[in-house]
Amino acid sequence: MPELGHTSHLFYLVAFNVVMLAILWARNWRWLLTQRRTLLVVVVAAVLWMFVTDPIGGAWQAWFFDPPKVLGIWLFRVMPVEDLLGISLIGLTTASAVLVFGYSPRRFV
Repeated sequence: MPELGHTSHLFYLVAFNVVMLAILWARNWRWLLTQRRTLLVVVVAAVLWMFVTDPIGGAWQAWFFDPPKVLGIWLFRVMPVEDLLGISLIGLTTASAVLVFGYSPRRFV
C-alpha cells in the first residue's frame, strides 16, 4: 500500500465508500433520491451515536489512531475528524445498500 502520510486514514475511508456508493447510486439514483429523508435520518443517527460512544471508547483506550496517518484535527481529544466523515459515509453506504437490496422496486444493483 502506498504511504499517504496524514491523509492515509481519510483516503481509505473515502476510496472504499465512494466505490460502493457509486455502484449503488449509478443504477438506483432516481429511487434513492426519493429516500433522502431516510438516508439523512440514518446518517444523523450514526453521527449522534458516534458522538456518544467514541469519546468513551477513546477515554478507555479501546482503539488507537496513528497520529502520522490522520490530519491532526481531534474531536474531544480522542477521535480524529476523519472518524466523523467515516461514520457518515459508512452510514450512507449501508443505508443505501439496505434500501436498494431490500426495498427498491428493482431489488438488485
